[in-house]
Amino acid sequence: MDPWKALNETDGDSVGRQFQQPGLALRAGPFALVAVVATVSVLVPDIDMQSWLEYWVSVGLLLVCVGAFFLPWQRLPAWTPVLVPLLYTGSVLELILASGVASGVGLVLLVPLIWSVLFHHRWESACVVVAVVTVQAVSSVAQATPGAVVGRRLLLWSALSVLIAVAAHGLRDRISGSQVTNAALQAEVRELSLARERDRIAADLRQSVVRRIFDAGLSLHGTAAMIGEGPAHQRLMHGVAELDGVIQALRESVFDLGEDADMAIDAAEESAPDEH
Repeated sequence: MDPWKALNETDGDSVGRQFQQPGLALRAGPFALVAVVATVSVLVPDIDMQSWLEYWVSVGLLLVCVGAFFLPWQRLPAWTPVLVPLLYTGSVLELILASGVASGVGLVLLVPLIWSVLFHHRWESACVVVAVVTVQAVSSVAQATPGAVVGRRLLLWSALSVLIAVAAHGLRDRISGSQVTNAALQAEVRELSLARERDRIAADLRQSVVRRIFDAGLSLHGTAAMIGEGPAHQRLMHGVAELDGVIQALRESVFDLGEDADMAIDAAEESAPDEH
């Protein structure tokens, strides 16, 4: 399995499949790296921290998200996976409150949004979109941002979030459709390959095995006619009947050998009428 492949709606309905698929470390690694960089970046170069309480709450929520990857998801309700990106969205909110809107860490809100549109269902992505816009509203109000700026910020973040969600899920649908089409094509190719292999086996049987068995039957039939009636004649005729049965079984085992094989055998039978 490609470790970078986005999960599709058809990838299974098991709870927490986003955190259990093969290649999870490589898939989650870039998101984790951005989270760590954003959290550490507010400490350098001047440690211009407005609130250490919000900072440590942000770190705590981030650690909770990390711990979520080790949960026994199969025992949890189906709606619980959406809590992971929502918790990280809350972590980003606390980080913004701790460092200020001007710190630039607000862009990290794209991390849970991108994760959800890649690896969650549509309704989960919608929840994260709402959470992202809510974070922008709460952080703007907490920082006493002018109303016009808040409105413009909410409008832009709403449009951006919806655009990302719609585009990503549309792409996932196309990927899913392509996978279904490719699976159907592969099945058709396998069927064609199997049919071609059967044709080859049938041709081999017609040209060698069946023909040789039939020739042996004709030889035994001719020998039986030469020795006349008696126990030996009956045994030879029994052998001929057995060979006929073998030929019939071979025809049936390889989807009958086809009309060509039957015509070839019939022609061989007609070519030696004196031996019957």
